[in-house]
Amino acid sequence: MPQAFKLSVVAPDRTVVEDQVTSLIAPGVAGYFGILHGHEPMIAALKTGLIEYMDSTNQRNFVAIGGGFLEVSEGAAIVLADTAERATEIDIAEAEQMVEQARKALRGEDSTLTQAEAVEELDRAMNRLKAAKR
Repeated sequence: MPQAFKLSVVAPDRTVVEDQVTSLIAPGVAGYFGILHGHEPMIAALKTGLIEYMDSTNQRNFVAIGGGFLEVSEGAAIVLADTAERATEIDIAEAEQMVEQARKALRGEDSTLTQAEAVEELDRAMNRLKAAKR
């Protein structure tokens, strides 16, 4: 059985995950990458995407993040995320509403979002939907 290491996913308002895991896949700015026990120490910038990890009971878990940083050190991985939600916490109806609002702004319809904000909001909302539906 693979060795476990500690995973912490922290958002500005709370700790989202604090668990022993056997593997981790994270959305780096240059692409997704994996971490196993014994990985070399590193720091990586993260983009909006899904963190996937296998807990000590071999259950796959997903966390939607809105970018941030990941630090790997001996026996631990810490994610400092701009935003983070476990897939099980995401309200699908709310995420779908966010997608529609961002799409309206991108079509040039009446909106409080700028084009740049709408692009970011659409990316975050689509990411949340992807996580919730897994």
